[in-house]
Amino acid sequence: MKQGILSISIALIGFYFIYWFNHSLLEHITTLTNPKENTIEVPKTILTISKTYRITTICIGLLSLYFGIISFLKKHKIGSIGILLAVFLITLTFIPFWQYAVQ
Repeated sequence: MKQGILSISIALIGFYFIYWFNHSLLEHITTLTNPKENTIEVPKTILTISKTYRITTICIGLLSLYFGIISFLKKHKIGSIGILLAVFLITLTFIPFWQYAVQ
């Protein structure tokens, strides 16, 4: 049961990481559209951070999935919740939510 709770906790940390990154990226995009601070190097930085963010979030999701599977194999039903949250976290990694906030 400890692995199931750990799986859910790690998935929730991953969801917060997705929220934090998309909020941060939205702030960068709004400052980029500001004509005073329009530079060429900002998009390169955003693309690099975006790739690192995706790799980190996928690793967090896989770790949560691992603990969820261990808990599920030990016949704890809370492990299935951890597995669902981990799969949902990995899926949300590839959806750019900041684009919807800009529009």
